Amino acid sequence: MSQSPLKKLWTAVLHQYHKPESLLVMCCVLSVIMLAWVLLVHPAAELDSFNSPGSIAAVTHDVEDPLHTGILVRDDAASALISLVTPVVEPQPEKIYIAIILDDLGNNDALGMQAISLLGAVTYAVLPHTPHGERLAVLAYKSGKEVMLHAPMSNLGQHPLGEGGLTPLLTEEEFTASLLRSIAAVPFAKGVNNHMGSELTGSRLQMQWLMRELKLQGLYFVDSVTTAHSVAPEIAGEFAVPNLRRHVFLDNQATHENIDFEFKRLLAIARSKGSAVGIGHPYPETLAYLEQALRTLEAEGIELITVSRMLELNN
Repeated sequence: MSQSPLKKLWTAVLHQYHKPESLLVMCCVLSVIMLAWVLLVHPAAELDSFNSPGSIAAVTHDVEDPLHTGILVRDDAASALISLVTPVVEPQPEKIYIAIILDDLGNNDALGMQAISLLGAVTYAVLPHTPHGERLAVLAYKSGKEVMLHAPMSNLGQHPLGEGGLTPLLTEEEFTASLLRSIAAVPFAKGVNNHMGSELTGSRLQMQWLMRELKLQGLYFVDSVTTAHSVAPEIAGEFAVPNLRRHVFLDNQATHENIDFEFKRLLAIARSKGSAVGIGHPYPETLAYLEQALRTLEAEGIELITVSRMLELNN
């Protein structure tokens, strides 16, 4: 009686590895060969009995045998083998983004220049009609940075606004004319955010005037969120104006400890939500902190992007 293929294989292996010191090697070789033989390859005659009714294999499908080898490969066995030999690739986490806006550029030339020299895609919000605003806006743009108009808006504390201030006392025509002059005073502006504005951003009528004009000018809006009663995002949505909300003020207290705390809070929000917006100012303490902190973002898996880019990703 002829020996089965498995018995022949066993006899050959015993002959080759008869020495005791080869026992471990023999066991390993046999384990691999038997696993492949049982799972993957069966002579056609034996496969029929293996696929008897009621067996697990009976509910699987055989792969075609285009080369007429007489050997059929079972779908489930092939899948098992592929899963064994294919390296496991861990899914990459989704990217995390932050946008940082530096407000109030225009009054101090030296601090404005220092701010523009920061690494990365910082966005700069320039006050209109200021001594250095126009030049700093042009310099930021030529440095590959994004520029916004930091539009002064009336506030509940009655703090002075300076030229270009938008208030509920203006007629619609006066409001629009003042806004357009401010936009023209900040070259290359791609959007607007509010300077103060705790009163005006809570007024539906003036926000409608604002968003109507921003839509016509193709500009976005960032709500600095200086009041919990702001209707700016709602009205921006009604006029289809791209818009974002500020999550963190970095330097309401311009100390290293507070800026560090708020910056880390910004990163935590970004990790939770996927993105976050922080607003700071060209204070010496803020600039000194950001000069160091922005260098660490890549190592933390966080990307600094412009406001425009964040709006694209959100849409």
